[in-house]
Amino acid sequence: MELSEVLGILLATGILAGTVAWGVVRTKRERERVAARNAALRAHAAHREWDFTEREDRLLGKYDGAPFGRGRARKVVNVLSGRHDGRPFTAFDYEYVTTSGSGKGRKTHQHRYSVVALELGLHTPGLEVSPQDFLARIVDAVTGRDLEIGHPVFDRTFSVTSPSPDFARDLLCPAVVEVALHHPQLAWRFQGDAMLVIREGEHSPHEIEGKLHFMDAVLDRVPPHVRDRLLG
Repeated sequence: MELSEVLGILLATGILAGTVAWGVVRTKRERERVAARNAALRAHAAHREWDFTEREDRLLGKYDGAPFGRGRARKVVNVLSGRHDGRPFTAFDYEYVTTSGSGKGRKTHQHRYSVVALELGLHTPGLEVSPQDFLARIVDAVTGRDLEIGHPVFDRTFSVTSPSPDFARDLLCPAVVEVALHHPQLAWRFQGDAMLVIREGEHSPHEIEGKLHFMDAVLDRVPPHVRDRLLG
């Protein structure tokens, strides 16, 4: 065997060994990161006297629209539940897997979203408020029709969809619009009897608290006549 062939084999073996070693290290680091976050969420739940559940698949079919119902191997993990200012809530990670390509080029993609859902105690016709780029990437429009509420900055910042335009425009009063504009990165919606805030990635305990305060701020500013109409 030529020396060049031997060197080539040794080089290829070294590259393969290095790739395997790096994969092992990366997997170990990811497991450590997940364990640390899990512990932080569990500790925060205990501190706030909330419940913590590692996995709760009964929530898989509770909500509609993106990102729910997409891909395969769906699961709901790191579930915190309790009450915030008297309102029941649930915060969780929603995960699923998709594949792209075929043959040797086939790739698997892991998708993670953070969800905070606050129960309203009444049913709504539905409303979705999303940053323009967020809507383009993951959010299914409720009706496919983008509404404008007459506030130029808000209309440029967010995309609004609802099966009830009157409900959307009445709820998005100046006080609610002001709160939303202070959080232009958040996508939120009213669905059934809940308000949801969803983003890509994983939320921290501090972020969950922040989203709950945002949701309270929106709900506290909903005009009384809108509540009365929903209550019938």
